[in-house]
Amino acid sequence: MKLIKPFFAVLVLGIFSICISAQSSEYPNELAGYQFFGSGKLKDLQLLVSSKDDVKRIFGEKCEKQCDYETDWSISFEYFEDIWIKESRNAKGDKLTSSLDLKYLGKLRVIGIRPKKQISFLSISFPDVFKKLIITSTTDGRSGNSRMSVNDAFQDSSGLTYEIYSRTNYDDIRTKNARVYHKGELVLIRYNIREDTEKALFVL
Repeated sequence: MKLIKPFFAVLVLGIFSICISAQSSEYPNELAGYQFFGSGKLKDLQLLVSSKDDVKRIFGEKCEKQCDYETDWSISFEYFEDIWIKESRNAKGDKLTSSLDLKYLGKLRVIGIRPKKQISFLSISFPDVFKKLIITSTTDGRSGNSRMSVNDAFQDSSGLTYEIYSRTNYDDIRTKNARVYHKGELVLIRYNIREDTEKALFVL
């Protein structure tokens, strides 16, 4: 028995270490100082596994979709709330229709974290594992004009994205309570599902 107990303790410690490592390596390219996934309250949430009830249990009843996170951040959650449909064609040109597997309905699919304060990323160089995309969004101003915002998005293959503010077409158009960003500021950190994983969520 004296030999079994130490062995058992080492075994448990080893399993615990593997679990921690697996959780933290899900998004291995998180930038230093901005590592949220798998730590704090987020350590108990998993994409494609956790539900709205899990989020409310951890963050409170009022935090089903969005709330404050720590002092300087806010957090948002998106779920598979509908049966998504995808269409494609096979090698013969036949039309194929796939739908979301019902077991994922209501499950968490995206976690977004936004800074409440200004954080400049102008001096940050993203590693080659990130590809740069351009994201645009349009907001109607009170004057009737539309205001288009342009963000630079840096995305890796694991589904991690950093959105950095670039510009707008009309800086003088403001919407009520809208956050004002300056060039190079961090807008959003998004934890999404890997593209290859998302494809496997659909069945013909």
